[in-house]
Amino acid sequence: MSRKHRRDVERKRRSGDAEQAMADQVQLFGKLPEQCSACQKSFDKKDRDMVFSWNVVVKQEAVRLFCPECIETTKEVLKNHEQEIEKVTDQ
Repeated sequence: MSRKHRRDVERKRRSGDAEQAMADQVQLFGKLPEQCSACQKSFDKKDRDMVFSWNVVVKQEAVRLFCPECIETTKEVLKNHEQEIEKVTDQ
C-alpha cells in the first residue's frame, strides 16, 4: 500500500468520525429540556438571547439546561466553598 493511499484512507476515516460526532450532537439537541433543570424557568428555543446565554450540560446521554441566574449562583457557591477550604487548609 502506498503512502498516498494510506493518507487518503486515514483522511476518510477521520472525516467519518467527525460526521458521526456531529450527528450525535444533533440527535441530543432534540432532547433539550423546555425549562431550567434547577429553577424550572421556561426556555424559548426561538429566542436568540436565551439560546446564547443559557448553558447546556450533556453527561452520559442526559441533557440538562441551566439559566444564567442558576449558573451564576452555582459559581458563587463554588467560589465560597473554595475559599472556606483554603481557610481550613491555612490553619
